[in-house]
Amino acid sequence: MMYTRRGRLRVAAPNFNLGATWLASANRQPAWAMDQWKAGRLADIETGDLFNVVRVSDVQTGRAALADLWQADVPVGPVLHNRADQCIEFLVTTRAATQWDMPQTRLIGRPAYERDPLSVAMPAPGMQRLGGRSWLVLPDGERRPTDPADLAVALRRAGARLRHGHP
Repeated sequence: MMYTRRGRLRVAAPNFNLGATWLASANRQPAWAMDQWKAGRLADIETGDLFNVVRVSDVQTGRAALADLWQADVPVGPVLHNRADQCIEFLVTTRAATQWDMPQTRLIGRPAYERDPLSVAMPAPGMQRLGGRSWLVLPDGERRPTDPADLAVALRRAGARLRHGHP
């Protein structure tokens, strides 16, 4: 955040270059991801080292969990809306690799029994919707992945609110 001469607080614009560099660095060949984005395509970004992805299979629950995280003033990392698969995808720290077990979600990371990571197709930061995917929270090079424990709490609260008819 920055202050203007008059003392008003203003938020700096997201740095798409830093976000793209950070996101591409998850791959063993970051230049490949950057080339895909420059060509206007999705890039398969590897999970398991820099972050994992929690895919929430219900868009309404995923959006409600995101709102809950913001309302709780919890740091939120990058979040994708995947319209093609009708889900929300949260980039989370890799701590969740062995202990994630939430209904209507799937953890995408490096399986313990395999050396090759799983990947998720992602548009370049700052790119409008591509292949049915768009960023709800942009990777800007400064955001860290969401803490999986915070996401689990938000998903439980969102699910309870939605079951009782409260969005």
